[in-house]
This record gives sequence, structure tokens and C-alpha cells, in this order.
Amino acid sequence: MIEAGPRAEPSPRPASPAEPQSAPAPFPGSPPSPEERATGKVNLGRRFFNVKTGLSFLLGLAILFTLFRVSDVNLSQVLAQLSQVDPRFYVLAILCYVLTFPFRGLRWQRLLANVGSRLPLGQLTEVIFISWFVNSVLPGKVGDLYRGYLLRREHGLSLSRTVGTVVAERVVDLVGLVGLLGVTGFFVLRNRVSPVVDGMLHAGWIGLALLVAVLFVLYHFGDRLAALFPERVQAIYARFAHGTFASLSFKGLPLLIVLTVLAWGAEAGRLYFVMQALHVNLGPPAALFTVAAISLALIVPTPGGLGGVEAAFAGVLAVFGVPVQIALAVALLDRVISYYSLIVFGLPAFLLTKRGR
Repeated sequence: MIEAGPRAEPSPRPASPAEPQSAPAPFPGSPPSPEERATGKVNLGRRFFNVKTGLSFLLGLAILFTLFRVSDVNLSQVLAQLSQVDPRFYVLAILCYVLTFPFRGLRWQRLLANVGSRLPLGQLTEVIFISWFVNSVLPGKVGDLYRGYLLRREHGLSLSRTVGTVVAERVVDLVGLVGLLGVTGFFVLRNRVSPVVDGMLHAGWIGLALLVAVLFVLYHFGDRLAALFPERVQAIYARFAHGTFASLSFKGLPLLIVLTVLAWGAEAGRLYFVMQALHVNLGPPAALFTVAAISLALIVPTPGGLGGVEAAFAGVLAVFGVPVQIALAVALLDRVISYYSLIVFGLPAFLLTKRGR
């Protein structure tokens, strides 16, 4: 991990001309509406009902349609598999999924504490849950930016510094995913060969290499590059760099590793029990490998990776000899927990809590 650079700041600063705190900045992303500019509030409804979001959903549905056409599987075959679900294992899968939120909340709490921001675990866990809901209905990982907006609106924290901690969290996740793919792949793939899995592995390693290169450039040359821009941009970059690099301290590395392992272990536990519920007898290492592989499919520019994740399920489970109709049943049953439940429970949570209002 990386220690804070020379420009790191010890704690969030009071309001300054570069970042006024009188009202939250409009949420980054698409241009704010006149109402958002006037009030400083976010209108996610406007962002949901727009052309770009509609096209992203259509893309996801097109991928799903193509997947069924290419695999020559109809929905009735998948439903026939789902009729054999063991509800006991499915309940265990749901419990495993619920556990991932407090683990991730604890990790984010630690990252924020490293930059001088100490917030209650319950609030951070709720913010993560709502941000996952936003990621499920809007493309482009908008929910990650929304986390920074919420902490600024509710606690007056720097938006750019908080987004820096979210970036640091994503760095830890990507390193963990690639590590999981390498370690578990060594044990479970053996002589199995698949162009789909090979492509995912290569994409993971390439993504990690690019990320390390970008972080290296920002850490060593970021201040010089920012100096080419106006002072306001320099101030924003300084806070962002502080949030990213100071949160990834060597001192807190062991705890970050433990919490990351627990979070991804809960994700793998969810998939393992989903497969057990459908009588797919693959062990925990295969579940870990599959979770890591399908998580890379979330880069598909659709809400929640719609379509891309289901296709990844079919491709990865085929390597283990799982028939395509059963693989699609596993994908659907798993996505009911990890995607559709976020929409079903996240929407009322968003609308009925102060964060939605």
C-alpha cells in the first residue's frame, strides 16, 4: 500500500474559497439541472429517467436476450431448475450477503479514520447500501460518487477527499479480486481451459497493472500535473490525493486485508450456498474463483452489470462442467439476492430515509 505524500493534509479543513461549505456541491456526473444548481440538492429521479440510463438498461436486456439465444436455452428450462431449490441453503446465502455490508462499512470507517474523519459504523453501512442501490439503477458506478456527496451533505466532509477514500477502497478490492483469481484459479482450474476465463484473467491483470501505473504517476507527479491547472483544481486534487493515499497507510494494512477477506468471503459464501440450493456440488474455492471472475464483469456499462454478470456466470460455470441451463438458474437465483433485492429493498430505503429525502 502507499503512505501519504508530502501534500497530504492531517484532517478535513474548514471552508475555504476553493470549496465553500455553505451548500453541498451538485453531484458530479451529468450536468446539474437549474433546480440542482439553485438548491445544491441532487435529483436522482431526473438522472434515472434520461436517455443514457434507458440505453444502458436496453443494452443489458439485449445481452441477456443474446445469451439465451446463443445458449439455446429457454426460460422454461431455467424455471424448471429453480423449482428444485432447497430453501434452507438459500436462506444461508441471504445471510452471507447481508454480512458483507457491515464488513465493508468497517473497512470504509477505517479508511476515513486514516484521513481524520470518524463516523458511526451504522451510518456508513447504510450509505454503502444506498450507494449499491444507486449503482443498480444507474450506469457508470454513480453510487460511488454519491457516497461522497452524502457525507458532504450530512457531515460537511470534503467531497473530493471522501471520493478519494472510495477510490482507495476500490483499489483494495481490485487487488483482492486479482489475488483471489490467481490463488483460487491455481487450485480449481488445473487443466481446464476456457477462452472466457482466460480473457477475464487477462483483463484482471491488465486492469491491475494500469491501476498501479496510474497511482504511481499520481503519487510521484500528481502535484506537478495539477500545477498546470487553476488553483481551484489544485486544491481539489490535493484533497483527493490526501483521501486516496493517506487512507492506504501501512499501519492499517493488516486490518484492511482482514476486512477485505471477510467481505469477499461473505460474497463467496452467498454463491456457494446458492449453488448448494440448486444441488451444484462445487466447493468453496470454486465459489471464490467464480465470485472474483463475475465481479470483473461489473465493468459492463449497464446498471449493476445487468447482462454482463449473467453471461460471466454461464462462461465460468461451464469450465466446471455445469450445464448452461443450470448455470443460468444459478445466475438468476444469485442475482435475486445480489441485484434485484437491492432494487426492491433499496428503493424504499432511499425514499423513506433522510438520505433519500
